Amino acid sequence: MHRNIVPFIILTLTTSVFADAKSDYEMLFGDEAKKVSATKSTADDAAFAKKLLDAAKAMADVRKTRHFLYEKVVQFGSKDVAGAPHALSALRILMRAQPDQKAKWQEAKLNVTEKQFQKYRGAAQKSAARAYLDVLIQVAEAKAATGKAAEAGRLYRKGIPAAIFAGYKLSELRGRIRGLAGAVEAQAEHEKLIKKLADDPKDTKTREKLILIYVMERDDPAKAASLLATGVDRKLRENVPLAAKKPKDLMETACMQLGDWYKQLAAKGSAKGKAAVLARARMYYERYLSLHRKRDVGRYKASAALVEVNKELKRLGGVVVPSPKSPSGAPSPKSPTRKMLALDLGKDVTMDLVHIPAGTFIMGSPKTEKDRRTDEGPQRKVTISKPFFMGVTEVTQEQYEAVMGKNPSKYKDPENPVETVSWDAAVEFCKKLSAKTRHSIRLPTEAEWEYACRAGTKTRFYFGKDDKRLGDYAWHKGNSGKKVHPVAQKKPNAWGLYDMPGSVWEWCADWYEWKYYAKAKAVDPQGATSGIGRVTRGGDWGDSGGFVRSAVRFWAPPGVVSRTIGFRVVVAMRD
Repeated sequence: MHRNIVPFIILTLTTSVFADAKSDYEMLFGDEAKKVSATKSTADDAAFAKKLLDAAKAMADVRKTRHFLYEKVVQFGSKDVAGAPHALSALRILMRAQPDQKAKWQEAKLNVTEKQFQKYRGAAQKSAARAYLDVLIQVAEAKAATGKAAEAGRLYRKGIPAAIFAGYKLSELRGRIRGLAGAVEAQAEHEKLIKKLADDPKDTKTREKLILIYVMERDDPAKAASLLATGVDRKLRENVPLAAKKPKDLMETACMQLGDWYKQLAAKGSAKGKAAVLARARMYYERYLSLHRKRDVGRYKASAALVEVNKELKRLGGVVVPSPKSPSGAPSPKSPTRKMLALDLGKDVTMDLVHIPAGTFIMGSPKTEKDRRTDEGPQRKVTISKPFFMGVTEVTQEQYEAVMGKNPSKYKDPENPVETVSWDAAVEFCKKLSAKTRHSIRLPTEAEWEYACRAGTKTRFYFGKDDKRLGDYAWHKGNSGKKVHPVAQKKPNAWGLYDMPGSVWEWCADWYEWKYYAKAKAVDPQGATSGIGRVTRGGDWGDSGGFVRSAVRFWAPPGVVSRTIGFRVVVAMRD
């Protein structure tokens, strides 16, 4: 089939209804697919993958067929490195469009990046090694989180050659392997219990042990509920079915009951299990308080319990608290304790934003802060009176192109932040996205940006004051390789925002004025009425630690473009 027939195909599909996506594919591409497979040429596979990818992206209204084509892109593009870029592009889309199958697509991505690492040479191989290792760690962590610790360990060991080639610290990878030893033992014990119960279904003690493992260690109440039977402890029979439901489907009395139950369970189990159980208790208490408006004993008890739970979670410190899981047992993509907003930008492109609560903070930096500049003061108390949603990441190239129809960036990659974009263009993006989604979308004010970045902290960076930890949270001069990287690869702040320090400078709504802080409003400051340019915040991939601090301010003329400047957006809350 010649490439110039593709527009006709798309027109046909968007005006017809077919039995299923496979039939569409067979009718449109079946003969060509057979010919390509028969040639056994990787060049033909890659070219065919590209044709399928172009056809899929052009289909605006045929979702099932479009997704089926993306799967075929992965199939043909994964056969050799020549088609790898097309396969990876399709996989990015599939992981967003089919989050319930993300594990499957991550495995496919691991296969593609492994081939790139094995076949590339020179600098390209080093870059491929890093990409492969990043995916390998994600897949291994997912396996470990679902009880497949032995498989995770094998993956980590398999990644050692790539780690050496990429310059990763082997101590970190080996530390991950050692950390799985206990999990492997726990998995073995778990499998013994399963076998024991299969041999004797009337063994109530073994059944209860398994139920508690699923409730506490694996945070999977749906699986626990499937094991309930007559004779099991009354509290388990009462609470597990409720925990298996979605929190939004629970009455306030059930939320209080579950909060108390999980709080009691926290005294048992491992540190990891305790953190997960406490996270559940917090979720249910918060849900109760959002439903129960009366200022009575019930509200007082839930508030007091929530304080205790939060205090205990804080005491656990470095323990990772996993997000409570959905009733299916799969990890929820968004924490139930953090309100999220997802905007549909079209063609399977979405944008996630996180709720930022109203509050008061100290804006600017103290005179004693290392690398401080005088325009960061005097420090003052600022109140953000209204909550808002802020982009979890900087606007990506894929998101920008979905709205604006073009990509001005120098460092091309769909998941990189868009850069080489002026303040004027960023404002135009907000206007078009507002019209498309019917939300009020704009750039953040400078005060909103710093408030969201700090997320309740007062230190040099939102993770503390030590530059040595900067590489865990930001792309900067010391680790970027003098280029932009995909968003959300580093650790987020406490409110779930990625790449606030480093990556690219971010446009804010305000005009910049050097001595503005001394005369700014204390409540919802909007910036100066005029100035030498618009404010930029956060620093970029080429800056050292001093320029990616939470308080750093800079500016640029609104019409200027730079490969170091991008932006993220906020959505105003509806009254």
